[in-house]
Amino acid sequence: MHTDGCGPAAGGDSTTDPSSPYFIDTAHPYAAAAASALTSHRSKSKWSQLSSLPLPDPLPASAVSAVILLLRRRPHVALSFHNFALRRLLSSPSPSPPPLILSASAAHVAAASRLRRAAISVLSSATCHYSPAQIFNALAATYRRFASAPFVFDLLLLAYIRSRRDPLAAASIARRYLSAGACPLPSTTAALFRSLPSADAALEMYHQIYTLPGPRTNRWLQPTVQTFNSLLLALYRQAKYEDFNIVLGEMDRYSCKHNVGTYNIRMAAFCDGREMEKARGLWDEMVNGGIQPDVTAYNTMIGGYCGAGEVGMAEEMFKDMEICGIEPSVTTFEWLVRGHCRAGDVDAAMLVRSDMRRRGFGIGAEVVEEVVDGLCQNRRVAEALGILRAEMKREEFAPSRGSYEVLIRRFCEEGEVEVALRLQAEMAGKGFKAGSDVYHAFVCAYEKAEDYDMVERLRNEMSAIGIEVQIDLASTQ
Repeated sequence: MHTDGCGPAAGGDSTTDPSSPYFIDTAHPYAAAAASALTSHRSKSKWSQLSSLPLPDPLPASAVSAVILLLRRRPHVALSFHNFALRRLLSSPSPSPPPLILSASAAHVAAASRLRRAAISVLSSATCHYSPAQIFNALAATYRRFASAPFVFDLLLLAYIRSRRDPLAAASIARRYLSAGACPLPSTTAALFRSLPSADAALEMYHQIYTLPGPRTNRWLQPTVQTFNSLLLALYRQAKYEDFNIVLGEMDRYSCKHNVGTYNIRMAAFCDGREMEKARGLWDEMVNGGIQPDVTAYNTMIGGYCGAGEVGMAEEMFKDMEICGIEPSVTTFEWLVRGHCRAGDVDAAMLVRSDMRRRGFGIGAEVVEEVVDGLCQNRRVAEALGILRAEMKREEFAPSRGSYEVLIRRFCEEGEVEVALRLQAEMAGKGFKAGSDVYHAFVCAYEKAEDYDMVERLRNEMSAIGIEVQIDLASTQ
């Protein structure tokens, strides 16, 4: 949260009012003694000295927070004391939330010293017990007493974004920021836009922060390309491509130049719609504008060409990628494998897979399924099973249901029912129940083998579990 002043707090200082929940009692005997112990002794002895101090019963949170205030010039010591207090001083037999004033005090000290991770950790813990309004009010009330940094309010917003418990909590905090006449950093607003549940919500929040008139207008906190890319991404995720022009118009209004991320999102929208000429037009505009494509840009175009059935163009993009010194990722190869499989060139797909393995990349379960299906369509069923077995040697690989179903159907068609049965048992062991395709494959296989007892048993089982039984009239005549 950023303003030209010191923060959102206004009016009297509630931290000096004993009746206030934000009271910080620096006059408490324990506060002075604890701060002295932690600043006057060597590191090896100060914590034992602190532990030996007599504790009043009860020890108020206002006194514990005062210790943090007195130690704010030594942030690491202050934060260590915060943890010590939670663990040793304020613990009770029954679980209770940390005092809000203590969390606010520790967050201020961490933020003022740019200890980002520590501040977010403290605030994230507070979000488990207190509402956004309670935490915001506590930070605002104690802001001036700690001579805190506006950064603390951005960190509160980020703590809610990262918790993902309530996607609208961060938005409610942002509105409180704005009503206080302040504005989050552009990087924080970009993270906020990405976290909101809908593109409409992201656009509405953008207008509240940047376009509506008010005291928060600040030329140093204008939206950046990261801000606009977050908006474009929110629109892209909901396929609201027609609203891209709203964001692009705002970029022009702020004279904000497009970067490779901007182009990546726009190209991805055209690729999803199989509009490869338009995507290529953006690519050329980007390159001619002096913007170097990154691996995401290449993967976007390669995936688009493969999805549109233009595998030759995808291979050309891949060659250009390597010539330009851009290291391909696993996504690059997976798109090429899929593209060749969908084009019916399973041998080319196998060559790409070999290249992947040589470079140390594993292949995803859905891509393996397409390779298995492609090989099976070419009656290379044993080879397809070998591919699946080879990938299963990787600990992180989990075969898909589809791979098993394709193999079972093909082995049944070739009369190798025993192999199909073993695969079906293995499939069940992985938690996949046999569906209608698997049952019908076995029924057809047993009919061809004239094992009508098994056919009848399978049909009865299918009826019992609600799978429609298909009768081959030709076989009954």
